[in-house]
Amino acid sequence: MAGGGELAGRSGVVEGLVRQCVRRDLRAAGADLPVIVLAGPRGSGKTAALGDIRRRCGMLVPHAASDLEQPDTSPRAIVTELAFELSRKYESSGRIHFRQLMLCLLVVGAQLNPENREKALAQVRAAAAADAEFSERTHTVVEGVIDSVMQGGVVPWWSKLAAETLLRGSESLRWRHRLRRASGIREAVPERSPNLQDVLVDIGAADSDLMDEVFCAAFLADLREAYRGRRGRRRRANCVALLDNVDSPGGMRFLDLLLTLRQRHEPDPLVVVGTSRQWHPRWGQRGVAPEHASLADWADHREPDRGPDSWWYPIDLRDLVPAEVAIVGRFAAGSAAAPFVHELTGGHPWGVQEVRAALGDRPTGSAMRLVLKHRAAGAAPLAERARDYLLQDFDAAQREVLVGLSAAPNLELATRAEVRLGSDGAAGVLHEIRSRLWSVLDHENRLALHPWLRRLLLHELANRPDDHPQRWVVVHTRHREHHRDNGNTALALYHALALQDLGAVVAHLQQRFEQISTEADVHPWLQRLELITAAPNRLPTDREPREQVEQLVRAAPAANANLARLVAAKWLMSDPLGDPGRTLRGIVRSEFEQLARQARAGFVVLFGESEKYA
Repeated sequence: MAGGGELAGRSGVVEGLVRQCVRRDLRAAGADLPVIVLAGPRGSGKTAALGDIRRRCGMLVPHAASDLEQPDTSPRAIVTELAFELSRKYESSGRIHFRQLMLCLLVVGAQLNPENREKALAQVRAAAAADAEFSERTHTVVEGVIDSVMQGGVVPWWSKLAAETLLRGSESLRWRHRLRRASGIREAVPERSPNLQDVLVDIGAADSDLMDEVFCAAFLADLREAYRGRRGRRRRANCVALLDNVDSPGGMRFLDLLLTLRQRHEPDPLVVVGTSRQWHPRWGQRGVAPEHASLADWADHREPDRGPDSWWYPIDLRDLVPAEVAIVGRFAAGSAAAPFVHELTGGHPWGVQEVRAALGDRPTGSAMRLVLKHRAAGAAPLAERARDYLLQDFDAAQREVLVGLSAAPNLELATRAEVRLGSDGAAGVLHEIRSRLWSVLDHENRLALHPWLRRLLLHELANRPDDHPQRWVVVHTRHREHHRDNGNTALALYHALALQDLGAVVAHLQQRFEQISTEADVHPWLQRLELITAAPNRLPTDREPREQVEQLVRAAPAANANLARLVAAKWLMSDPLGDPGRTLRGIVRSEFEQLARQARAGFVVLFGESEKYA
C-alpha cells in the first residue's frame, strides 16, 4: 500500500493491520484473513479511515468500496458492485476476471421460464450460444438480457459494459469454455443438475436466498481462480473490500453469507474492512485498540472452533488523546485551545474537527466560551447541528429521554425509577446508547454518556423554556430530592450546585472541614469537593470567569468567603466552557493554601493540593 497522510489515532489499523493483510508474501499467501470491523459511534472517523485506506491502495492494490446503508441491499447486488471495481486494471497485477459471476448475471437477467425447463434451457442456449464465431444474433440476445437486468434495478448501469468486455474478442472463447465447464458454479447449486445448462437454469429459477449464495460463491471462486497458477503467483497484494455501514441488515446478511462460504472452501484473497456504529454481541465484549491491532493478535485470540464467528476482528476506534487532538486541529504549540477542545469533545473526532473549524486560528477566551452558539454562514448554532448529526439514529421520543438522562453523572443514577418519574422508554434508550456505542466508563468504572454527547444534551436541557415540563430546574430538583431522601448528601449537593444553591454546598463543606482531626480525614473531604463541583451548570458564557466567581461568592456568608470562592472556581473549571483559558487556577491555588493554614490537620495534603494549580 502506498504511503499517505496518517489519521491520528488510526494509523495502527492502516499502517499495521491492513498492510499486513494486504501483503501477499510466501508466508501469507493462502492464509486465512479476518473480517476487520472498525466500530465506533457516529462521527468517530470510521468512514474517514476507509477513505484513507482507499487512497493508500491507489492503483497498486485492487480494491472496491461500497456503502451498505440501505437496509434492503441484497448480497448479490453487493458482490456485483464489488466485482466491477475489482476488475479494473491495476499497475501491480493483471485484471481480475469474474467469469462465473457474469454467468450468474446473464442467466438471472434472462428471466427464465420457471414452469417449463425445456423453454428455460432454450433461453439459456439463446443467451449464451456456443458458436465458433460470436454471432450478431447472440450479441443482441445478451444485450437484451443485460437491459432487462438494468430495468429491474438488479445491477447498475455499468453491467452492460462489463458483459461486452467479457463477450468480445479473445475473452469470448474463454467465456464459452467456462460455460461448458463451470465447475466453480456447480459447487454452489443442488447436486441434481446433470450438466452446465441445467445448472444455469437452476440458478435462474432459484429463490432469492439461494441466488444470493450462488452469486457470493461465484464471486469468491473467481477471486481464488485469479490468484492461482503462474499469474496468481505474480500478484503481490490481496484485494480489498471497503464496506461502510456493515451493521445494516443487508450488510450483516452479506457478511454472514460470506463467512459461511469461507467455512467450506480454501482461503480466498479478499481483505474485508467494514465499519459499524453498532456493537454486535457475537463480536465479544469489546474490540481491540487501533494501536494493538495486528494479524498475529487476531490469530492468537481467534476462537479455536474456527466457526463463522471466528473470522470477526472488531477494532474499537477510541477517542483521540490530547496529543492527537493537537495534531488533528493543527494547534500551535502551547495553545490553550487544544486542551480545551479535547476536554469539551472528549476527543470525539468529528466533534474535534467541528469545534476547531468554529474557533478559527486564533481563538480568544470569549470565542471558546461561546463556541456552542457559533453559527457558520446560514447554518444553525454548532450545538444544534452537532446534536442533529450525532442523534440521527434516535427518534424524537428517545431524544427527550436522552436529554433527561444527561442530568446525572452516570447512567446507573440517571435510570433509577425514582428520578425518571415513571417515564417510559428509558430501558430502550439505555439499550440504544450501549448498542450505538455512546456509552463510556467513567473514572469510577461506571457506565456514563460519552462526554461530547452529554455536553450537547445538557446544553439542550439548559436552554429549555421556563414552561417546559422537564426543564433544568425540574429535573435537577427531582434528582436532589431523591438523593437527599436516600441519605446521599454528596449527590444531593451535586444537583444543588447545578441549581446554583452555592450556600448549601459551602455550609456542608465548611461543617465537614471543621471536623477534620487527622490527615486521613482530608482525603475524603477532597473527594467530596471534587464530586460536588463536577456538577453541570447553566451559567451565562458571555462573562469573564473571575467576574462569574465573584458574583457567585457574594451570595455566600462572608465568614465562608474563602471556601465559597474555592467551590465557585472549581465548579467553573470543571466545565470546559466555564474557564477555557484556565484563568482561575491562581484563585484555586490561593484558596487551598488558605485552607491549609486554617486546618487543624492535613496541612501537607492541602498544601500539596494547591501546588497542582501552580
